Amino acid sequence: MAREVIPSGAALGADVRGIDFSLPLSADDKAFVQQAWNDHLVLRFQDQDLEDEDLIRMADDFGGSQVAGSRQYYINAGYDTKSGRVSRLPGITIVSNLDKDGKPEKANSGTGSSELLWHTDNSYVDNPPKGSILYGIQVPINGGGDTSFVNQYETYDALSEAMKKRLLTLHIRHDNSRNTAGGTRPTAKRPETREDVEGPVHPMVRKHPDTGRNALYLGRRYASPSSYIVELPQDESEDLLDELWAHATQDKYVWTQVWTPKDTIMWDNRCTMHTRSQIDHTQPRELHRSLIKGEPIIAATEI
Repeated sequence: MAREVIPSGAALGADVRGIDFSLPLSADDKAFVQQAWNDHLVLRFQDQDLEDEDLIRMADDFGGSQVAGSRQYYINAGYDTKSGRVSRLPGITIVSNLDKDGKPEKANSGTGSSELLWHTDNSYVDNPPKGSILYGIQVPINGGGDTSFVNQYETYDALSEAMKKRLLTLHIRHDNSRNTAGGTRPTAKRPETREDVEGPVHPMVRKHPDTGRNALYLGRRYASPSSYIVELPQDESEDLLDELWAHATQDKYVWTQVWTPKDTIMWDNRCTMHTRSQIDHTQPRELHRSLIKGEPIIAATEI
């Protein structure tokens, strides 16, 4: 099949045809995918027959494989590769609503069948992954689990000049104690005060190293006390975050992936956020994810 990029027509997202990730990519194929990724932020490759090793090779092709920050929490809590939570390959994360016997359930030690909050993958580590690759193995039929993405270039560009200037001086501490459904990670301690919040501090606006564009970088947010703006008192921090989160997740900036088996989605964590709709907990859902190694965050210094 000839290579082709078909834009979604939304604020981000495109289908890419003519690429088979079960085989090593040529240098020309890598350059083609990289350009499409820079242009559209989220790419979908359908009808891919992939193993975990293929997902690792994809990550290696675009910057290297990165181990998820959540993996060590499970290992510290005693989970092993038979638990359904820890993969045999360190660079693979299992995203599923299955129990250890492979049966779907509403809640498990991961995010189960819950709706996920808007977030950027692994913003709670010092060098977050620049990209994520998610492969659909089992997905519900008309049972939710859709993944929506939002363009954080456009949400930044739409801010007033005064707000852009203000945000250039501000940073967020990213809470590392909770998963994307809001649950506390195994062995982690949920903060009770702002001072208890653990995790790195990142700029609120980051410059993309490939495109040079500025993007909002909000990470993830839970009920206070959680991630906060370090330069502001708590009440001012909460008010500004309320305003920014409402702005940054507007429907006009969103594209939604409705999963079918063998879909592979590749997205840029430096300029997007994503969320997941609630899942019919009677239907199995299993996806495997690899992360593309991130470079140190570049803070935006000018509008």
